[in-house]
Amino acid sequence: MRRKYIGIAVFLILIVLGLFASGCSKKAVKGEEPGQAATVVQSGVGKAKKFEDALDIAFKDALKKVVVNIIGEENEKANRQKLEGYIYGISDSYVVSYEVTDKVKSGKEIIVYIKATFNRDKVEESIKTLEIEIPEKKEQKDYSKSPHARLIGEALDNLTYLVYFEPKKKKISDEYARLCVNRVDNYLANQGYEYIDLERINEIKDEYYKLYEETQGSVSVVQLIAQALNADVYIVVDGIVEYAGQEGNLHFASASIDLKAFESATARGLGTETGYSGRLGLASGKDAAMRKAVETAVEKATEPVITLARSYMMKAYEKGIRYEVVVQGLPAYDMLKTFTDAIRQARNFKSMKEVSASAQQAKYYVYYMGRKTELIDDVMSSIRNEEGFENFNVVVSRGNAVVFGIEE
Repeated sequence: MRRKYIGIAVFLILIVLGLFASGCSKKAVKGEEPGQAATVVQSGVGKAKKFEDALDIAFKDALKKVVVNIIGEENEKANRQKLEGYIYGISDSYVVSYEVTDKVKSGKEIIVYIKATFNRDKVEESIKTLEIEIPEKKEQKDYSKSPHARLIGEALDNLTYLVYFEPKKKKISDEYARLCVNRVDNYLANQGYEYIDLERINEIKDEYYKLYEETQGSVSVVQLIAQALNADVYIVVDGIVEYAGQEGNLHFASASIDLKAFESATARGLGTETGYSGRLGLASGKDAAMRKAVETAVEKATEPVITLARSYMMKAYEKGIRYEVVVQGLPAYDMLKTFTDAIRQARNFKSMKEVSASAQQAKYYVYYMGRKTELIDDVMSSIRNEEGFENFNVVVSRGNAVVFGIEE
């Protein structure tokens, strides 16, 4: 009988231990079995007076990135109001599990950094319910086997980048925004990539600020500057920098920096990365701690966003490498037809888009499966014998841009 009681006691202890262990594990979304749904991991940050509110904002921040990855940046912006009301407002319901990677006290508020696992299937179902189009997933191609692989690789290495910040639509101060720009530019320089430096941007920015205001902000001022300076890709920096107080001799700060890459010609989103510094402490003062936090955060985001941009541009180049072709100083408007006919007759011509056109200057995006020098040779050999083009030549050639004109 004694053995029987001992057996029952052991059995009850095992049940209790089992219940305790299950209570300590990470919780899955109610009504779902972990591992059944497709999931995706994303990071987020939130700031509020209460921890619970900051956590909710961090969930929303991370979920927004998941949605952007599913439907694209432009589609997300166009449907922001729907998404705010029906998806972002209940962001925690899509969370399978999460980890608080850092907590930083900033005055009366707290900043919460998280890494969350979301139920991707459930997110997609909600997006479809809102009748928002989800782009078809295209099969990944092995571009290394393409007959144009070497050419495309050269074009990627010759991309010109521009890094800047929106003058009015930003959360970060000008000082730290410029610091971000310089850090990304340093990375590009070390990789041997071509970029437009901050000094050159500052020389022309005021002119494009005026144009930006005339368009009432409908076009990004960074895109306008990038197009003017013949950049292929532009990267917009923004973020949050917080001082977290002093403990003994150490000053603490944290930063969350967003880098968003776009194709200059179309403003098509190429990828977004966020870098988090975590809570950093320095003895050299408040400003030094905040600058170090910014540098740490932007360094974590830079390489991934450049990799994303190159990956998307590689896919775009399958339809031809985009060259910006400008012709200026033609005596008559009807001479433009002769010029564009010469481009279309080029051996590896794919397509062409007119950006602007007048007798004084016309700009085109030409998609051509060849090197820029080959495009120039094709155009020049075709047009030199045409009437009025006897003194026609290349005026400027830089990166993936070329300017033709009549020499006096």
